Parts: sequence; C-alpha cells; structure tokens
Amino acid sequence: MRVTPINVAEAIIEPFWDPSLSGLKHWRIEDGEQQGLRVSQFWCWVAYEWARKPSAGPALRMSRRFGIDCSAYDRLIFSAVIPPAGRLTITAVTDKGTVRFLSPPAPQEKQEYEIDLQGAKRLEEVTLEIEAAGDGMATGWLNWIGLAHSRLLGEMLARRPKYDSQWEGYLKGEDYQPKFEPVYGLVLTAGELNQLRARHDELTGAGGVSPFVLAGQAAQAETPEENIDEYTNWWLDTRYNRQRDYGKGLLTYGLNAAVAGHLLRDASLLRLAARYAMSIGHCQHWEDGFISCFPGSTFEERCFMQSLCAYELAAILDLAGEMFTKLGRDFLFRRLAEEAMASIHYNTWRHEYIFHCNQLAWFSPGRILALAVLQKHWPRVEPHLDIAYRELVESLDLTILDDGGYVEGPTYFTCVGMYAGKALYHYSRAKGKSLAEVIPEAMKRCGDFAEAMISTDRNTDVIPICDSAATHAMLSQAMMANILPQSAWVRMLRKTLSRQGGWPGDPVHQGIRVPDMLAAAITWQLAASLPNDPPPREVVHLADMGVLASHRSFEGLPVKLFIQGNRSGAGHAHEDKGSFVLEFAGETFAMDPGTCRYDSPLSQVVKHCQRHNMLVPVVGGRRPCPQNPLAADVKPQGTGDAVSFHATIDATHGWEAYYKRWRRTWLSADPATLVVTDDYDLTGGEGVEFLWQTRLPVRVEGNRVILTAQRGVAVIEAPADCSVWTEDLPLLDGVQHCVAIRKLGLKGTLRVTVSLRPAGAT
Repeated sequence: MRVTPINVAEAIIEPFWDPSLSGLKHWRIEDGEQQGLRVSQFWCWVAYEWARKPSAGPALRMSRRFGIDCSAYDRLIFSAVIPPAGRLTITAVTDKGTVRFLSPPAPQEKQEYEIDLQGAKRLEEVTLEIEAAGDGMATGWLNWIGLAHSRLLGEMLARRPKYDSQWEGYLKGEDYQPKFEPVYGLVLTAGELNQLRARHDELTGAGGVSPFVLAGQAAQAETPEENIDEYTNWWLDTRYNRQRDYGKGLLTYGLNAAVAGHLLRDASLLRLAARYAMSIGHCQHWEDGFISCFPGSTFEERCFMQSLCAYELAAILDLAGEMFTKLGRDFLFRRLAEEAMASIHYNTWRHEYIFHCNQLAWFSPGRILALAVLQKHWPRVEPHLDIAYRELVESLDLTILDDGGYVEGPTYFTCVGMYAGKALYHYSRAKGKSLAEVIPEAMKRCGDFAEAMISTDRNTDVIPICDSAATHAMLSQAMMANILPQSAWVRMLRKTLSRQGGWPGDPVHQGIRVPDMLAAAITWQLAASLPNDPPPREVVHLADMGVLASHRSFEGLPVKLFIQGNRSGAGHAHEDKGSFVLEFAGETFAMDPGTCRYDSPLSQVVKHCQRHNMLVPVVGGRRPCPQNPLAADVKPQGTGDAVSFHATIDATHGWEAYYKRWRRTWLSADPATLVVTDDYDLTGGEGVEFLWQTRLPVRVEGNRVILTAQRGVAVIEAPADCSVWTEDLPLLDGVQHCVAIRKLGLKGTLRVTVSLRPAGAT
C-alpha cells in the first residue's frame, strides 16, 4: 500500500489500471453469483459486469482496508465508468468518522468522482457501491483511486505555461512568403501538389468551398497554443486521460492546415500548420495521461500517441517546412528522436506480440516517415529506416493469412491498407523507388478478403464483423485498389467516392475529432485513374480465416449472405461463431453490430453473443457465452452458384459448458428463400433462443416477423412450438432491434424460414 504522488497536488492510492500494481485481490467483493456478477483485471482497468439487476441493493459492492496517512490531501478521487444512468456511492471511513458520496446518474463517459475528506488525517477504509439503472445486463470499469489537495491543485493548474502564436526564433515571421513547395517530397511532391490544386480548382472554382477548405477553416478556428499541456490527447478517446483534459485536441488540425494552405496558396495556413507542430512539440509527454508515466510502473499504453505525433510533425516538416527556422526544425528533430523514436523502438523490442497483430503496422507510418525525415539530415538514421521497413514486412507476413484473410476484421485491416500502406508509400519515396517495388507479397493476396467483406448495403463499405465499423478508410481502399486493380477493392472505392460526391476523405467517427485531409489528398492521388469494376464473385470461401460469403441476385436486387467462423486465437473477435449477416436490395436485414468507441462500456457489450444472430442457451441467472478469444478453428463449409447456396458449421467449440452439440445449416434453394436450421443438445438450462438482429422496422404477427426496408421486405417464420418477441437494445448511434425465437427443451431442432421480396410486391 503506497501513496504515490503524480504531481505536487495529487497522488494515487489504488492503481487499478496496472495489472502489476493493482490491489484488486485485496478488495472484498460481495457475492453476486445470482446476478451473474463478474469482476476481473483487464487491460488498463478492472472490468465488471452483471447479467441482471438484483432484487434489492447495489449490483456491485466492494470494499478495502487502506489505513494510510492522507493528511497532505483533502479530497478522495475515484475514476470509473459507471453504466449509463447508474449511480455510485463512495463510503470512506476516516479518523474523523464516515463520509459518503452519492453520484448523480452516470453519463456515457468515464468520470472522476470526488469526496470531501472533511479534515481527515487517516483513510481507514473505502467502500464502492454501484446501483443499476435498468434490469438487464450492464458493464463498466474502475480506473484508479487517488487523493488531491484542492488549493495546491488550483495553483498548479493556474501556473501552466502560456505560449503566444509568434514562436519567435522557431518560426519565420508572419510576413514571410513561402514558395509553396514541400521540403523533402516524402508526402507529396511539388508536381503532385500542382495536380491536386488543379483538380481541386476544377471541382470548386479557385478558392471555392470543399472538404479541404472546410478542414482548413476548422484548424483556423482553434488556437493550438491553448492546448499545450503535460500530455496530449488521442483524438476524443477518454480511456487514458483525465476528465479535465477531455476535448483538448492538437492532432490532425496541423496536417489539414498544411494541405489547405497548399491548395489555396495561403501562407497563413502553412504557418498555422507549423504552429500546431510547435505546440505538439512543447507538450511534455506524448502520452494521454499519467498512467503511462506513473512512478514505479512498467505499464504503457503502447506507442500509439508517439506514432501519431511523429507522423504529424514529420509530415508538417515536409509540407510546411519553409515556415521553420533552423532552431524550430532542430527542436522538433530532437523531440522526434527522444520522445517518438525511443518509445516506438522500446515497444518494438519489448512486445513480440505487436508483430502478430495490427499494432506494428499501426506504428509504422509515424516511425518510417519520421525516420525518413531525420535521415535527410542525420545519415546514421538510414539503417534504422531499413530495419523499420523489414519489420513491417515481417509483421504483414505474420498477420495476413495464406488466403489473404485478416482475422481482426475489416476496420483493423486498415492497419494493412492504410497504415502499412502509408508507411510503404513514404518509404518508397525515401529510397527513390516506385511504390510497387516495396509492396510485400502478403498484401497482394488480399483480393478475396475484400470480396468477402464488401457490403451491398448502399450506405456502408464493409460488413462490420469483429471490432469494426461499417465504413472503411478510403486511403485503405485506394491503396489496396492500387495494388489489386482487378479486385473488389476497386468496386468498394468507386462506391464510396460516389456516395461522397467524388470527394475523398473519411467521415468523422469512432472518436476521431476531425477528418484527415492529408490522407484524403493521398487517396485522391492514388485513385486518379481506376479500372472498370470487376463483377461480384458468387461464392467466396476464406478457408484460413474461416468465413464464407454468397452473392446472388433476385429480381435485379443483390442478395448477400455472410457466415462468420473463427480461426483459432483470432483477436478483436466477438462471441459470434456461427452468426451470419443477410443483405438484400441494398439494405441490411440481419446485422452485425460491429463495435463503437472503445471508451464506452458498450464496446464490450456488442461483443456478446446476445448481440449477434446466434442460437443462445437460456440459463437462469447467468449470461451464457462461449470462450472468447476462442483457441479452436470453427469454420463453415459450403457450396453455391448464382442460384443456390448451402453451408454448415459445427459451432460447439467454446460452448462446452452449455452445448454438447450445436450444428447450424443454411439452405437457400434460390436467392429469395433461406432456411436456417439449428440442431442442438444442451448440458442444462431451459432451452434456446434464436436471435435475429436488425436496425430495420420490425412487426410481429404471431409466429411471423416482418422486416420492412425501403426497397425490400423479409418475412421470418418461426416454428409453431416457439414463442416470439422483440427487444430494443441500445447503440451509441441508435437502436438495435433483437428478434427472439425461444424453444424449450434441452435437445432438438429449431428451423427458421426467411422469405425475401421487393418492397411493394405481393
């Protein structure tokens, strides 16, 4: 038990985020087995969940004896995520007596709850109680418990350094007129900038409004120097930083200002980009918060922030390098070497696993572009640049499967298409080679992955399996279309461009504060000429990845059926082996929820089998679920053509505590009909529920369920011996309608028939 200061006014007494230092084992947790309560150490917090609200009392009650001197502080602070509308009670026993705090109904975000210690000199015991707001399942996490001295904290915050916008000695004066030429040509060459400017002016008229201009104006609306602080923010993610630092953004604005400055030939925008770079450089730590700089701790959230900051500064030094003095440039070089490269190389040396998932590729654009810039001035950097390239190729060989599949889903595939793609793009320029010369063979295998994951829904790019969104980064699409011009990547990119009126660039989502218009500019360049769309493949089977997809047509309308399996040990996976997605007429009828912002507990809930199109056992008092991640192959097998499709999967693996056997079959004799048959044998419980998830309007008529979309209708028919109902499940951006078909009994067959028809057809 230690009181560990993190600054002159605050200290930590319970570092829940660090598995090595967390005191979870010392807490007394009141039994909640009847409610399915689970409390566990996970990543950078202690996670908790319950399956249902207790009949009386809190859903979670836990207490710990402290017995520490708190005389240097006057407040207790508790950082946690409480289920929305839930309430937290903190009870502190001190030498002065007992003090209690009851929170208001909780918001979505992580909060810091404070309790006045009322002059106490010793803190003896703390009890935490969380009251559920709803009857159903809920989840959240506990971050840390600390102490604070109110007066000293106020004085410390008031003494934060202030910076003006002149950056005298570091930047050239406001009257300096640049040539609007990049310094290194590692991002865009002068010729490419001229081509982009001509294309931009052609679409808007000189100086007209465009996404690029609007992003530049958004950068002008901020004052970068006001957000210089001890730490930096990872977009809008609130998992790691302090509540008082929410919303402080420096990333991406500078890149947007640099691109807009070149397109508009606006010197003030190039200077603004340089100011953003200087502001990032003056943040003390390129970390989100103190948890990665905690005294005596080895916990770090990996080098995500350092990689982002490195990319931002290196790109601005290239695009707006004319605006820096030698002092300003050399100061940023030092920060890149000491704060970014040291951290990235430490992570690369320490964590072998990052080569086997998305992370090494994620870190590579900042790593390679920064090294490429530094190498222009410090020749001894060049071997490290080549090492970074070789390690990226090694990671891609390890993470891309032999069939071109990617087990972490389409959003994390952006770490191949966009992040690795950017790194390779900059590396080729640093080495004076074409992009094609540095593309590894593994990336050339990924055409079938796009064909399997591409969505026929008019409003989405990909089917959002695993921790994914339904949109896919345009730079990833453009890079892969450039590598594989005869693949579905071309069809996906053209569809996305059409949906956005021809303008490149991603919508703001998943906690990203502003669009990245440098990525849009590179996308525009890569997508300057696209070949004709290749036709859809009727059946795509990624045997290594464990997914299967059918694409057919009914009365001229597309019908896509996607079946989810599992490759042993797949990361960022959900409890959904044996689930499926059904699209018809450009709309999604049976959906996968994908994920949401990771700083919301809902990101853990949408992983649950109860949020997917599954057959789930009914077990009182518990939320039945399979193992996840699953250390077993669960892979569908099937055949089909332009008319019919048939597939099966044995989904028992991981469910051994609930199923003796679960085999699912999909039979579709023609595109308009689908029969899903589940053969099962339970180890116990009451029966099973067949779950169908959708955002579409739902109507139940006896044992028939009608889903109505703009262009199509689906009718789901349940067996006569089943009960049918619907439940609305919350999402951050709306509601997910869950259709439940329950059949009682420990063993049997449940057969559900689905009929499709165009809207208005009888």
